[in-house]
Amino acid sequence: MKQTKQKIKACLALLLTAGMLLNRQVSAGAIQNQIDRTGQKINDLKDAVDETDKNISVWQIQQQALEQEIAYRQDKISRLSAELDQTKADMSHTQAEIKKTQKALEASIKDSEQQYEQMKQRICLMYENSTMDILMYVLDAASFSEAQRRMDYFQAVMAYDRQKMEEYKAVTRTIKKEKSKLVSKKAKLDSLKATQTEQLGKIDNAVADLKQKLGDKISKIQASAALKEQYEQELERQKQYEKELERQKAEEDQKREEEIRKQEEELKRIREEEQKQRRREEEERQRKQQEQKQDSGQQGGGSGSGASGGSTGSSTGSSYAAGAGDLELLSTIIYCEAGNQSYEGQLAVGSVILNRVESSSFPNSISGVIYQSGQFSPVASGRFAHALAAGLGSQCLSAAQAVLNGSRNVDCLYFRVDNGLIDGTVIGNHVFY
Repeated sequence: MKQTKQKIKACLALLLTAGMLLNRQVSAGAIQNQIDRTGQKINDLKDAVDETDKNISVWQIQQQALEQEIAYRQDKISRLSAELDQTKADMSHTQAEIKKTQKALEASIKDSEQQYEQMKQRICLMYENSTMDILMYVLDAASFSEAQRRMDYFQAVMAYDRQKMEEYKAVTRTIKKEKSKLVSKKAKLDSLKATQTEQLGKIDNAVADLKQKLGDKISKIQASAALKEQYEQELERQKQYEKELERQKAEEDQKREEEIRKQEEELKRIREEEQKQRRREEEERQRKQQEQKQDSGQQGGGSGSGASGGSTGSSTGSSYAAGAGDLELLSTIIYCEAGNQSYEGQLAVGSVILNRVESSSFPNSISGVIYQSGQFSPVASGRFAHALAAGLGSQCLSAAQAVLNGSRNVDCLYFRVDNGLIDGTVIGNHVFY
């Protein structure tokens, strides 16, 4: 009766411990799911930061190109403006020259008209009287030289008038020709001014359009820079959150490991108690048989030899009888978790898998341990299934085979990426505990 009560108490203790372990496992699985989701968010944020960086780089190149184009066109505007100013100055000067020439032409025409009037008056004066009177005027001279002088005078007056008329005509023609040139030059300057003004207008419009595009690029760069800053802030927040989840997961794993050890110690104690009880019962049974034999010998006078039954203990070997596909599963999870680690690191990951298989608190098969919910991120993310289908586990086949053959370098049940928050055995980038 007493032994039955002890067994009941032990069973209840084991059930209580198993319940606690189940709760720990559920809690650890939930935290692992949060870690996986947070890791995905971190990867998405990193991708968003990278994509934003690429956009900013492209837009900055476009900004530089637009700034260079605007600078080139503004330089062209400056040169055209200077040319237009020179054209306007030339037009102003030409207009002044035209006015000046017009005044000279008007003065020349006026002088010609006055000379013409004076010549007419002289002619009238000379020819009012008859030719005979003029001849008499010449013949009445006191001497021949006087007569010659008078004749020369009349001829000189006539020649002067003709010369002056020709000179005035020549001056007038020259002035008119100069005016015509100036008017033609002004017309060309007017056309040049119109062309230059039109070119300036087109370039001004092009610059305005380029400035608008530049403003759009700058706005996009500024907006993307602000968005990148938000991504980076959120990325940092998620990283801190991931660290906190890793810390919580490590605490849960350590508590669960401690409870597992207590459960295994309790199971060991119970088995030892049962073995002791069985030995006591066996000894009592043998004692009673011996007494019965002695009583029977005394009664029958015979003697016999009794054989004592020996108990054989079985020691658990370190090798593992792998089933079909176990080697491939083990090598693939080692590849996913420690493919970029040293051989020792790969061996340690495989050791954790086999340690769990042998622990009563985990599934008792390699597939069960690997596919246990909330335990391995590559399984949850689908990377394990992809690696398994692609045969990538062959890269870690040597470490997996060694573990199955009994080579284990850690006796831990957990491992995580080493972030300095967890105490344990550090191998490569992982801490085992």
